[in-house]
Amino acid sequence: MKKIRGFLALLAVLLPFAAAQTAAGYVYPGFAEIHETVALPEGSWTWFPSEALASSLVNGTVRLLGVEEERRVWRRGVVTFYYTGGGQATLAYLTRNLTYGLYYDLDVDRGRLVGWAQLDNRLGRTLHLDRLTFVAGEVSLREGSVPVMAKSARSYEEMAVAAPAPAAPVFAGSGGGVFRYELAAPPPLEPGLNELPFARATVDPVYTWSYNGGFVRGDRVIFRRGYVFEAPMALAGGVVNVREGGVLLGQAEMGERAMGDRVRLWLGRDPEGKARRQVEVLKDEREEKVYRVTTSVTNPRAQPVRVEFAERFNAREIVLKLPAGAERTPQGYRLAFTLAPGEARSFVYTVTLRY
Repeated sequence: MKKIRGFLALLAVLLPFAAAQTAAGYVYPGFAEIHETVALPEGSWTWFPSEALASSLVNGTVRLLGVEEERRVWRRGVVTFYYTGGGQATLAYLTRNLTYGLYYDLDVDRGRLVGWAQLDNRLGRTLHLDRLTFVAGEVSLREGSVPVMAKSARSYEEMAVAAPAPAAPVFAGSGGGVFRYELAAPPPLEPGLNELPFARATVDPVYTWSYNGGFVRGDRVIFRRGYVFEAPMALAGGVVNVREGGVLLGQAEMGERAMGDRVRLWLGRDPEGKARRQVEVLKDEREEKVYRVTTSVTNPRAQPVRVEFAERFNAREIVLKLPAGAERTPQGYRLAFTLAPGEARSFVYTVTLRY
């Protein structure tokens, strides 16, 4: 009889815990917030997190949502919550053992941009989430791990949950200075590294030659090559694999971009990406120098090329006579144009530099 009573007492403790089911995860680059639905008895409930989870909890972030908490007591990896009422509630906590990094694949031929999240699950168990949200942006943690957590008294026994088919990712917009990407009914996150697409978009990448630097007095201007397109949604920063014709053209670093911003992916030099230049000295005095500059560019490719110049001068006073289409900047000018396959173009400007 004593054994039966002891078993019933243990069952009373275990049932609310066994009813816990991971409902939602909000994953950041260095940590994650997990929300689990729990069925609470009246007055108090004891939580037995696994050792891997207990050692990774962020101090000051464990809480029960849906009830009015009165106090918590931590003992050897176990926490007892005291609260008013009971019933359905949500256990929420931050852990450093679920993190993500991200990268993108850009298929130039298809105009297809796909963002991939690499989720590192170091919790020692599979997570079954009803909803997964990736949060991108600067979100800092000031506290360390929970200092009183020792080895857990009992590990979490995962419930068997059927794995749903992954749903299409949905960009959830921005709020509070961060970007959010939601994935409804995501696949199980197994221990180890899990890769999931979090964003898919159609873009129009334009092959571009660019020069952005100081006054070039030599006989040629060397361009860097890359692709430029408009951000179709808010994009978290990350490395982009750029491919054309099935060939990797290189990797480029992309910073965070709001929707509609210009995305520029620079891949290095193009052997054919150069312009011829002729610099005529019209005046050469100590305090004033005048140059007439002719720049000629030819597109040898079978596809159009966008050409961008941003040239700067270093002098006390700068006087520029620019060609049509050029834009004056505080220290120089900007000029952009597109060359059809085989097309050539020249432009001339005069610059006076006073020292």
